[in-house]
Amino acid sequence: MDIIIKETSLEESLKVFCKIPEWDRPEAGEVDFCEKQINGRESLVLSAYVNDHNVGYLIAYEKNNTFYCWVAAIDPNYRRIGILTKMMNIYEDYAKNNHYKKLTLKTINNKRAMLCYLVKNHWKFVEVIKKDNIDLNEILVEKEI
Repeated sequence: MDIIIKETSLEESLKVFCKIPEWDRPEAGEVDFCEKQINGRESLVLSAYVNDHNVGYLIAYEKNNTFYCWVAAIDPNYRRIGILTKMMNIYEDYAKNNHYKKLTLKTINNKRAMLCYLVKNHWKFVEVIKKDNIDLNEILVEKEI
């Protein structure tokens, strides 16, 4: 299986949005919404391809002097084959090469596979943002680089 990760446009990266079942906010798949989120800040947009099929994406940008991973998503048919690890390595290398000292991201309490990934890869839990439903608690994590 040929996995390729490369920098792309928002338009290209969002082509896989409709294949991500966890997304419950359709506006997050729109280029204008993502551009507003990035708001002109330094950013990195990656797309993942398996055998030339777009199967995932990662969008990160500068936030509070850290490099914040806003979203990393992979088509469920292509999970657990190393795509997230490859994208996260590129994200971390990009941040190091651009003089960031810390990575940050938020995940949700019910995203157990992501939480396991973060623990395994030495991310530190910084804050829990409580919601009415404990499964939807947001968890802020960071990693010194």
